[in-house]
Amino acid sequence: MFSEKITFTILLILLGMAIALIIYLFFHFRTKIRKLTCEIDEKNAILSHYQLKLESVEIDLKNNITFRERAISIVVHDLRSPLSFLHKTLVHLNQSSDAITPKMLKRLTDEMSFSSYQIVGFVNDLLEWLKNNNKGFIESSSIGQLHEFIRSKCAIYIDMAQKKGLEMKIDLKPDYYIRTDFNLLQIILRNLLDNAIKNTDTGSISITGYPKDGKNYIIITDTGNGMSKDKATELEFGVITKKTNESTQIGFRIVHDLATLLKGKIRIITEPNRGSSITLELPNHGTPPIGKSVASAQ
Repeated sequence: MFSEKITFTILLILLGMAIALIIYLFFHFRTKIRKLTCEIDEKNAILSHYQLKLESVEIDLKNNITFRERAISIVVHDLRSPLSFLHKTLVHLNQSSDAITPKMLKRLTDEMSFSSYQIVGFVNDLLEWLKNNNKGFIESSSIGQLHEFIRSKCAIYIDMAQKKGLEMKIDLKPDYYIRTDFNLLQIILRNLLDNAIKNTDTGSISITGYPKDGKNYIIITDTGNGMSKDKATELEFGVITKKTNESTQIGFRIVHDLATLLKGKIRIITEPNRGSSITLELPNHGTPPIGKSVASAQ
């Protein structure tokens, strides 16, 4: 009887140990499974991240190829008109040199000068944009007086607007200095002014600017044709569509990309036949000392 109790006790102990072992193994393997599950989830998340990055790169490459093809067609279209005009003008001068009056000659040479300036400016802007897209961008910032800079670097567009009968207003304080890459800013402003003049038949174009809340704002407003909200949104984000050959698209793509390089952006407020107001927002790198203008010398 005593031996049976001992045997039963031993069996209970062994059973308890077996149950304890089973419970231990259960929790041990459950913890291990959970850990492995977490590791698998983490690795799946990493794989998903890289998959998304690869898909994003693939989309970017496709968009880039599409854009470059589109850009080439627009560039060819945009250069063809002024080159054709120059060719026809030169032929006319050659064939009618004896009959051309001094006044007519002056008008033709002025038009040729401006057309050639537009071609050179457009090509230079395009090359600068391509250069900054194809390799790492290094900002070359300097301090400059904005009013002086616009007066000197955008003089031909101011003259062009006045010859078209448009009132050109520049409302900038003489002591308004900014620090930025003025080479890129010049390209941005030239494109915006050129577009404003092209799309404004009567009225005025104004340039204003001011610092606010750690930003610099430069606003170009015209009383021209305006555009639809959808078109404005496309141009704000530098989108090129297949709907039209308008050189405006590549001009705004250049503006968008260069503004992004300057850590800025553009915003467009517009209505069809009511004009447009385009704001270039740039970071304010602090108030530079008055009297140190280097931008106009560039």
